[in-house]
Amino acid sequence: MDVQTQAQLAKLAPIFDALGEKAVAISVLGGGAQASIWRIQTDRRTYALRVLKPGAPGLHPAVDARLRRTLSQNGAAVVRPVLTSEEVTTPEISAQWVLDDFVDGRPLSGPLPRQPANDLGHSLGVIHGLDQDAWEEIPVSLPSALSGLGKLRPGAKQALYQELINHTLAPENTRVAVCHGDLHADQVFRKRHGGIAILDFGLARRCDCRWDLAAVLLAYGRGSFDAVLAGYPGNAVDLDKVLPFAQTLAIAALMRGRAKAAAAQTFLDNHPVQLDT
Repeated sequence: MDVQTQAQLAKLAPIFDALGEKAVAISVLGGGAQASIWRIQTDRRTYALRVLKPGAPGLHPAVDARLRRTLSQNGAAVVRPVLTSEEVTTPEISAQWVLDDFVDGRPLSGPLPRQPANDLGHSLGVIHGLDQDAWEEIPVSLPSALSGLGKLRPGAKQALYQELINHTLAPENTRVAVCHGDLHADQVFRKRHGGIAILDFGLARRCDCRWDLAAVLLAYGRGSFDAVLAGYPGNAVDLDKVLPFAQTLAIAALMRGRAKAAAAQTFLDNHPVQLDT
């Protein structure tokens, strides 16, 4: 083991001392605007350590962990939190962090097999079924995919799109629930030994539950969406109720012009906006 790795593991020692384990290897799993993520191997098992970047938006680690523990206890397929920076003092790590079980798998890409789709629907039902009034630490806000959504340029199609956006964002149309808030295909893992796990609740919101379901429809398509709804409890939600929200998410992706814009355009071509409200 090189000197740099030894120094990194020494900083983490208080975390694994609390677990009665010893960290023996560390590697980078990924990272982004919110956090850097590390894979930690101990003498007993493997973990994922998410270290939040200063000033990054998102839930406080303790709220994130409490939310996922609650969801897991109620049967949702989420990553189990182990420890947070609120529970263990780490003098050499000034940032907030969350230690999770490591999920060995890969992103669940569509079309989805029936069982993973049903599991995803069931888990979303558990999330949306929480008492949103009991989670006031979770902000009431639109999903992150809609951040910065502004006015469209003038034009016939743009006017239709703007009418759709105004309709889906209208407060009188909103049914607030606890939501993941940042769902996309990379946030749902198919575990190597079976089952799925929904990742990263750092941008959880209290918003209309149809935004989560719309993100599933946009990511996986109509056929997979029907299988997801088969696992979703109750019958209060159907394609017609979710489609306008998925179209709005697709329009937002087009406006940002990011890598997913082509897929968003294909979705809108396959599901053209037709308002009769």
